[in-house]
Amino acid sequence: MNKQRMKNVWVGMIICLNLILLTSCWSYRPIEDVNFVAGAALDAEKGGKISSTLQYVVPHEKGGGQAGMSGHKQYENIKEVGDALEPIGWETTLKKEGSIFGAHEKIVVIGEELARKIDMEQLVDLYYRDIDIRGSTLVFIADGKANKTLESEAPDIVPSYRINEIAIQQLSTRMLRQTSLVVMLSKMESDSSFVLQRLTTEKGEVKFDGAAVIKGKTNKLIGFLNKKEIEGLNLITGDSKTGSIRSQGKKPVYFQIQQIKSKITPYVKGENISFHLNVSIDGRIAEDWKQSFNLFKDSTLKQVEKEIEKEADSLVEHTINRMQDDLGVDIAGFGNELRIHHPRVWQRVKKDWDERFKTTSVTTNINIHITDYGMIGERNK
Repeated sequence: MNKQRMKNVWVGMIICLNLILLTSCWSYRPIEDVNFVAGAALDAEKGGKISSTLQYVVPHEKGGGQAGMSGHKQYENIKEVGDALEPIGWETTLKKEGSIFGAHEKIVVIGEELARKIDMEQLVDLYYRDIDIRGSTLVFIADGKANKTLESEAPDIVPSYRINEIAIQQLSTRMLRQTSLVVMLSKMESDSSFVLQRLTTEKGEVKFDGAAVIKGKTNKLIGFLNKKEIEGLNLITGDSKTGSIRSQGKKPVYFQIQQIKSKITPYVKGENISFHLNVSIDGRIAEDWKQSFNLFKDSTLKQVEKEIEKEADSLVEHTINRMQDDLGVDIAGFGNELRIHHPRVWQRVKKDWDERFKTTSVTTNINIHITDYGMIGERNK
């Protein structure tokens, strides 16, 4: 076979391969025939039953303008009640034409009453088995009914997508780092206590307001943290992108956080376990209400840093006391650090760690570093 003929054979094979690869999908379905799920809300109902509310995205009509500009409702909520999520899902299909597609589901919101009653690992079992639902789907706890969080008076938003976007941004230390289905499963399977962001509904608007505390032994809701306590928790864990701290005193300075470095060090001496928490925070002066303030003087700078340190230390100490004295659970990762540094000790105490943590000594050291003064460095009387 000469070279020209060989070349023609290869060209023919490449053309045939391209024809196969470029063939349109045989399983193509019009987008109008698919119901895209944006989010879900799970609530307790009478008689021990569960309700599931699925939020579907409503496709824009042709010629309806750009997304968010049509003035029409962008979603539809379908609610069904049953004994478990699987039969509820099949009943839901009888209320809406077309197939259900869950790969774009962004959030799952669980109502407070349901979270207190049922083991949540059992509750969300279906989500881990359904190949359509992604492990990155975020989980929240609602103050009251979860289905209220999927409603909005604004006609140009999908509530599930809006909640998801706010959670991902996490622009304040008063918000928790987002928790996905995968992260939640790892906590539950290790019997670790953990927190989920709480959502409240006020005048038709959803707010990020505090955190729900889930006990590791039962996987049930046992209490809440307020926004201040979330601030303290974020300083302990370092799980925050930004936020601010108000210095103590009548004339406050507002310190904007730019970086948090947190280190929990466990100490073991015989049967005694203790921890030391060291937190280093870099940031800038965002707002100053002092009458006379010159940050270019070292003495003034140190004074302001100390005032901010006192407030940060107060937030941390209060949150630790809340965990140990009121809630009786470790939700800040102290036990995990013990597992990493002293695995043999952890094997002995992990079974009753929350109970043991109640009386465990925790010392703290907070360091504030002002690295930027903003556009104004000095103010005269």
